[in-house]
Amino acid sequence: MKKLSVVVLALFFCVGASFAARGGVGSNNYGSSQKSVSKSNTASCGNIAIGYSKTSFDVPQAGWFNGGTITFDQVAGRYWFNDTFGLDVKLGFGSGDINSRFLVGANVIGKIVEVNKLNIYWLAGLNFGTYKLKGQGGAQDVDNSIFGFQGGVGAEYFVLPCLSVLTEMGIRYTQVKPDVNGANSVSDFGIFADWLPQAGVRFYF
Repeated sequence: MKKLSVVVLALFFCVGASFAARGGVGSNNYGSSQKSVSKSNTASCGNIAIGYSKTSFDVPQAGWFNGGTITFDQVAGRYWFNDTFGLDVKLGFGSGDINSRFLVGANVIGKIVEVNKLNIYWLAGLNFGTYKLKGQGGAQDVDNSIFGFQGGVGAEYFVLPCLSVLTEMGIRYTQVKPDVNGANSVSDFGIFADWLPQAGVRFYF
């Protein structure tokens, strides 16, 4: 939550700087911006966004590790090619005493309907990556690979002219494969529902 708070504060700082550059809330520029947003939510802010997302996977038992959940904090980027189609990309990585991890994901997105400050869109994409569980007490390190794909719908709500929060839901398939002799891969197929902080936030510029 501390990481999320830092990201959100940074995004609000960027929004404040954006307002200042446009002359503040009470200016005519802001009024024209609001009209543009009501017509197309990303029109007044550009079609590129950065933000934060979080993705979690169930981990199989392997070696000294008893299984559980591994979480990836991700830097996210969104790019709209036009008023209808876009691409959402996420990159997560980290290293520590227990594990090191890397994950990249991408969703193709397409607007279904746009109402005031709300965009409803469909999504379809892939996740793939690796993580290493570091052995302790003489146990060997365990390398794991992750692969998954998903499809569903999302909602993007603009709480400020250039800042949106997301929620997404749909169907996801994930497979985690430990690189250990005799260890089986673990597959999961089912419904997912992501909102803050999982689906995250996006700031357009």
